[in-house]
Amino acid sequence: MTLAVGSTVRMRDGAGKKNPFTCKAIVATISGDNTVSLVRDDLAPVPLGRVGIHFIVAPLFNSVGRSVEECESSVDDLMELLPFEDKSGNEIADSLSKAEKVEFYKSRGDQLLRLNDYTCAAAYYEAALSFIASKSNVSIGGACIARKNGDAVIADVDCIDDDQYDVTFASQNGEEEETTIPLKDILCSIWCKDEAYLQPRCLLNLSRCLVKLAEIDSTSGNVGCAGQRKRATRQEKYRSSAVLGCSITITLCEYLKESTASPDIPLLDSLIGKARVIRSRAFIGRNMLRNAIIDAKKVTSQDPNDKDALKLISEIKAIEARSKLLDKKISREVCRWVKKATTTSEGAAAIERMDEESSVSDSETNLSEAEYRQSFVAWMCRKTFMEIGAVIAFVVAMWVIY
Repeated sequence: MTLAVGSTVRMRDGAGKKNPFTCKAIVATISGDNTVSLVRDDLAPVPLGRVGIHFIVAPLFNSVGRSVEECESSVDDLMELLPFEDKSGNEIADSLSKAEKVEFYKSRGDQLLRLNDYTCAAAYYEAALSFIASKSNVSIGGACIARKNGDAVIADVDCIDDDQYDVTFASQNGEEEETTIPLKDILCSIWCKDEAYLQPRCLLNLSRCLVKLAEIDSTSGNVGCAGQRKRATRQEKYRSSAVLGCSITITLCEYLKESTASPDIPLLDSLIGKARVIRSRAFIGRNMLRNAIIDAKKVTSQDPNDKDALKLISEIKAIEARSKLLDKKISREVCRWVKKATTTSEGAAAIERMDEESSVSDSETNLSEAEYRQSFVAWMCRKTFMEIGAVIAFVVAMWVIY
């Protein structure tokens, strides 16, 4: 390939490591020893701009673009950008159908995902979803996926008044619940003419990219996101968005199984299983092991030989075992501390010093009888609470150990 200062290339990073990936970088200098100095792009995805400025699932960081990094690379670890990545490569004809527009961007996201460029792939999947899953596509009489008590559920839209939506939720027992929800609780619209299941496929691959970005983007500190008040680390934002994307995928696939005339049940079940595996991985990263094991076991209940789910279960059990071992070590240290504080001469001296600090001095012997009683009772309460606290700590520590 031909290199020039200021040109944009794709560089391989993390070669030989657990999570190898590629990303865009700008050539800064070219050395004669087959080495190139680069300015690596921020790993946070940004909208393509041609199809919108917002994301549906992926986090859009307020600080995106500030986390560039200077690095060096061998020429052998560089590659040219794909042909469609220049300014004219993403121009799309208005005459294309909605399905063709979605496929246009999804196919490009698939190519980037195969190159392990999770940043660019995520942007293309979001571009594909903008045609079919945007909140602006929600209309009266249609269906959408909304947030209800923390879950992603199907809602039928009855009326729209500014940013307020009158919807009907269908419960598992067949009963319907009518309520009004704000626009922020609408997660995405549903494309009912999705014969090729492009919407759940895009959501699934997007969630896969987000889990990977949580592992490779090492940017530290809490950050804010567009449309979100809560600040958190980039890694937490990536994983929570991956959980959201997988939850929407599962709800959507279950809906398509029931609402379409001749659904491809095996394919939809396969997509649900993959979504649970990805969501389980995201839960592990968030230290939500109970949620992670539930998803993994649901996959193995359908396919006992699923390697990814079985691997996750083994990993979760190993994490739980290490956590339990650490708890036992901490409990033993507490036991030793309690024993030292109650039996050794140093512990007795410390308790005596606390007693002296809590006792009434000679200069206060002129207190009235009522004041003396109050002071004495307060001292007894403090001493009693200290002894009870030590006993409780000892009992809890012994319970954890045995």
